[in-house]
Amino acid sequence: MKSLLASYDRRVDVQVVLPAPGPMPVLDRLWEVGVSVAPVLVPQGGAGVAPGAVETGPAAFARRVAARLARLPPAASLILIGPPWWFGIAAQARCAVADSDPPLCILLPTPESAPDPSRRTVLLRAWLGARTQEAADWSGPVRPVTDVDLPPEAGADPRGWLASRCRSARTGVGAAARVSIGVVLVHRDRPRWAAQALASLARQTRPPDDLVVVDAASADPAARAAVRRAVAGFGVAPARVLECAQASLGAARTAGAAALTTDWVLFMDDDNLAPDDALATFAGAAATGAAAIWTCWAALFSGEPPSPGTDPATAPLYMPLGPVPGLLAEGNDLGDANLLIRRDAYMRLGGFDPDPAVGAEDWDLLVRAWLSGVPQRVIPRPLVWKRQSPDSMSATMDRARAHQRVRDRLRAAGLPL
Repeated sequence: MKSLLASYDRRVDVQVVLPAPGPMPVLDRLWEVGVSVAPVLVPQGGAGVAPGAVETGPAAFARRVAARLARLPPAASLILIGPPWWFGIAAQARCAVADSDPPLCILLPTPESAPDPSRRTVLLRAWLGARTQEAADWSGPVRPVTDVDLPPEAGADPRGWLASRCRSARTGVGAAARVSIGVVLVHRDRPRWAAQALASLARQTRPPDDLVVVDAASADPAARAAVRRAVAGFGVAPARVLECAQASLGAARTAGAAALTTDWVLFMDDDNLAPDDALATFAGAAATGAAAIWTCWAALFSGEPPSPGTDPATAPLYMPLGPVPGLLAEGNDLGDANLLIRRDAYMRLGGFDPDPAVGAEDWDLLVRAWLSGVPQRVIPRPLVWKRQSPDSMSATMDRARAHQRVRDRLRAAGLPL
């Protein structure tokens, strides 16, 4: 078998992601017929624990695999060899991109190398594995790693077999331009932060189609006036200020959504910032038609905002996974309130909880959406800079009440906690 240390051809036909070097029929077959192959090793890790890693568990391991795959040079086809859950985060990324000609994705699953009896690990592996299965264009039977191979019908022409596989139906990148997105930015007595948030929206590579800034009962007339001036000078899209009599994030967001006419609404708070490609990335995800709600990772900061152009992936990250059945009551692993949602779906769900005394209204909305069958997905990229401050809702909310609200909803639906 050819050396796995052979230099990569950046125009390879196939990238093969595998757990360990060694004899493998699928590699031999591809090489024998002259298919250009670039093998890529990923570490075996049982429960997903790499030596010296800070994070542990299946999700952390799947994130490391996804980061490695994201650095690969382009190829016509991608063959994934290993337990399916390894590739769950990479599958999330694949499904969030509008691409009229994506690489063919073949999954050759192998058995779990280190079974873990813990309930949480079992649930996470199953959920991540399901994401991989739904993203793959073809999946083979589970086989030991030394026996994985293409199916018999590939015969002596694996290149032809790969070319004959039907790629998953995807929407072309041009469809993203036809997605209409309105932004609802909620503000209360923080005009300086609101101006910073507006400046980040003005820098978007794909501007919003509409913008509503909702003043959630600001007590300072000077703050209200300052925000009105900032909105008047926005310039890159229609923008207006809406007054909300309630000092409630939930009520303000719903009032803003009701004032829009766009198909999609992106919620944003005045203490957060949008990286330059946030709206373009959200629009691409919306264009796939794969979900009615898109959440994302968040880059965390405190104090003054990062300089424009700073890579959010270099900051500490909040990395939600999505709605994992059986783990919904443990904490908000679904996503932040800085989310993109179809406006009609948002209104059907009744919007965010308007009670300002509870908090975690994002967790509550996403759980209600899951219970209602509204499809939601996570874009595994930081598309918001989230400011950490002692007076933020996440710092001051009633955590016990927020947790109990979600537990009550799940219990009312007859789900075990």
